[in-house]
Amino acid sequence: MSTATTPALATGDTAARLAAPSGAATTRRRAQRHPHDVTARAATDADWDMPSSHAMPTTERPFTLRKIQGIAGAAVLTALLAGCGTQQAGAPPQSPPTNVANTMPPRAALSDLPTAPTKGLSKGLTLPLDQYTTQPADGYAWKVAVHAQWRSCMARYGFQDFGPPPVSAQSVTTETNAAMGRRYGVSDLDLAKKYGYHLATDTKETPYWEPAPGAESDVFTGTGPSVEGGVYQGQKIPEGGCRGEARRMFPMPQTPQAERVGFTAFQQSQKDADVVKSIAQWSSCMKRKGFERNHPLEDLGKLGISLSSPKAGKKEIAVAVADVECKKKTGLVKVWNTEERGIQAKAISEHKSRLAKEKSAKDKTIVKVRQAYGVAGN
Repeated sequence: MSTATTPALATGDTAARLAAPSGAATTRRRAQRHPHDVTARAATDADWDMPSSHAMPTTERPFTLRKIQGIAGAAVLTALLAGCGTQQAGAPPQSPPTNVANTMPPRAALSDLPTAPTKGLSKGLTLPLDQYTTQPADGYAWKVAVHAQWRSCMARYGFQDFGPPPVSAQSVTTETNAAMGRRYGVSDLDLAKKYGYHLATDTKETPYWEPAPGAESDVFTGTGPSVEGGVYQGQKIPEGGCRGEARRMFPMPQTPQAERVGFTAFQQSQKDADVVKSIAQWSSCMKRKGFERNHPLEDLGKLGISLSSPKAGKKEIAVAVADVECKKKTGLVKVWNTEERGIQAKAISEHKSRLAKEKSAKDKTIVKVRQAYGVAGN
């Protein structure tokens, strides 16, 4: 039996790079890592400060253990949300100007968005640490709030049509299904029949976007010839431009402690006797179907399957379908989730103080984000 593999863990990303990566490059990167590979996530995916919540998983590469020291330096952002721009600390977020707000599509009610997979063997499954990390619905609300603040700020300087394409609420369902839906390997038979181990492509990605060069980019970032001395056309701009203003209003939620605890719990769950037994039964089932697989998260390369190909081939689909069918027959997904839930619950008790402090900071940020989300939708 193969050794423990890397888990699919939490949701927060670290600070952004100055410029967003191209859409194609971002897609390729996301298709090359497991959703809870926190060390890979810590160094990527900022896209103008937009967190990806749950990166899409894959089993193309072997999921050997990665050092988690890479996330140790990801400081937890405090919930002391300082006022920025023309606003005072603690003040409610500004409503976008009427001409900006009227261009925004109606927003889905956050309470209507899924908090657990909506289909497949993982349907309805959750974990105790979910409440300690930023979930897809909150990540979506965060993006909407930040976008709205960008627009509001830029409109003050005359950029009435500023902003990236709207964020789709459908992304919450996609990310929720992908994060837990692939935590223990593929678990949705319909998707396996259509995409094999490839990521589903039925959800349209947000188009690549960046501010227009020149004055718009200068005011947004706070740097450039148009904003020398921190002033644009006689008006003082916020430190770091409108992007800096939004960052201070809505710090990117960070939960490194919860991610570490979850990482360890996932590794421990794979060594549990019931999980080991279920994986062995799953492996035997796969062998009877003609496929040598020792672990649901092991490298697929030895079977000649590469997820860098444009789409799944017949063999990949056959293996993926057998994978899900054997998981259903052995009950592996529910067994694994049950054991991991127990381990997480115990770990939460052991790390109660640190986790509670981190959760409090995260929740305060999310409360303000949800308030701003409601404003942006009106």
